[in-house]
Parts: sequence; C-alpha cells; structure tokens
Amino acid sequence: MGILDSLKGMVGKGSPKVEVKLLKSQATVQESVKGIATFTGGEYPVAIDAVVLYMLMVEDLKEQQKTKESTDKVGTITFNDYKLEPNEVITLPFQLVIPKDNLISSAAIKHFVQVKLDISGQDVFGVCEIKII
Repeated sequence: MGILDSLKGMVGKGSPKVEVKLLKSQATVQESVKGIATFTGGEYPVAIDAVVLYMLMVEDLKEQQKTKESTDKVGTITFNDYKLEPNEVITLPFQLVIPKDNLISSAAIKHFVQVKLDISGQDVFGVCEIKII
C-alpha cells in the first residue's frame, strides 16, 4: 500500500460501511438485546482500534423547537493491530443492556443503537432504531 492510499484511508476516502441489525425491535429498560454489526471494507485498508456500542435517545422538544440528544456508551470491543482490507466483510455479534435511565419510546422520544468503528481520522458508524416499552 502506497503513501497516497494510506492518506486516503486516514481521511475517510472510500470509507468502510457499518450495518446494524437487532434481533428484536423492542425491549424494556435493563433488558439484554442481541444484535449483529456488519463491517464492509472501503477502497483502502484501515486500522480498526475498537468497536464502540452506544445507546442514543433523541427527544423532540416541540415547545422549544429543538431536539435533545443523549448518548450512553454501553460497550467496547478492542482490536489489536487489525486492518480491515478493501471489500472485506466482517460480521460481529454483540449484546447490550438497555440503560435504566432511558425513557419509554413515544412519538417525541426515539431510541437507537449505534455501532461505531474507532478508526483514526474517520467517523464511521451505523444505527438501528429500537423501541423501549
């Protein structure tokens, strides 16, 4: 891999893709939920330092005409010197516990599971909505 390819990989050119699927579409607070994250390599190899799992809660505050977001880190999987090669596909099962401070889903409150690749210089992630009942 040449220097130009390394630089393109570091700045996100031809970035990898992340797809997130949950095995169930709804859950209760403090329930364990399983899912699958699929990573597909982009045009250039990239070094993955970690995979980080987050729960996102988005509230639509109509009276104030704004949106409030809160994020809870719910897990991390660390990789040692792993390079995701171009077009390589990795499937990673995961499990997380819905944080106890999440509000019940409604028309104004939505929840998402986010899986983010920790890659130097890039913000690569996938999300999947989950309903908290």
